[in-house]
Amino acid sequence: MPRTRTTRTRRNSIAAALVVTGALGTFCALTALLAPGTPTADAEAVADRVLGTARRSDDPAAIAQRVADALPAGSRAVVVRPARANEPSSRTGTPEVAVLVGEADLAAASLLVSNGGVVGAHATPDGWWAAVAVPATVRPPVGAALGLVVGAALLGAAAAELPRPRPGARDRDVLARGLSALAADVPGLAREADHLLVAAGLRRLVPDGRSVDRLRHHVVGTERTRDGDLVDTVARTVRPGYADGTRTVVRPRVVAYVRD
Repeated sequence: MPRTRTTRTRRNSIAAALVVTGALGTFCALTALLAPGTPTADAEAVADRVLGTARRSDDPAAIAQRVADALPAGSRAVVVRPARANEPSSRTGTPEVAVLVGEADLAAASLLVSNGGVVGAHATPDGWWAAVAVPATVRPPVGAALGLVVGAALLGAAAAELPRPRPGARDRDVLARGLSALAADVPGLAREADHLLVAAGLRRLVPDGRSVDRLRHHVVGTERTRDGDLVDTVARTVRPGYADGTRTVVRPRVVAYVRD
């Protein structure tokens, strides 16, 4: 009996060392893989130029078109123009440019996040603000890929040494919330995290067009509308949620329509 206990303790120590080493190697490899790389243009200079271009007009649609014509290929931009007296907040733009009258919201900022690359911003004392996402060129990450392989091998070896408890609902909840939070902090992992959660048996929640449910939806922004049928419905999903059967595990982050 003492020998069995000693053997089990030794195996647990080996597994713990493998987990620490594998996790450290995987973290370093991911850091190298997710590095933004070399930008194709100076993001700060582009943001400054975009703001100068935007200020040549007061019309949001004209601003969006001017900025879209001035952006480097593959870039995106958000421009905030201060509202005039008694002017309501609004949003317009093109697929590459969002122009907001008033204050920025999280949905507009997600334009930049979803594009990736290197982000630059510029603002003026009178309330104008612009941010751009410039694409970056990344060298083939041979060393980082090798680090991921080694880290995965070490973690696999550790898994072989440790007992394998059967996963339950609580384990899936922790997995879903952890991966969802990680994807929000590291946009480049969003697609991979989504695939892992779906593979774990969770259902993706994208409630676009449905009635806003404050218990199931996390409202992070609003958009005005004059269509009464759209009031209190989901305009768009900023970040999807996940459900385990009929139970919501991670609430989707949404933008809701409100009455103009």
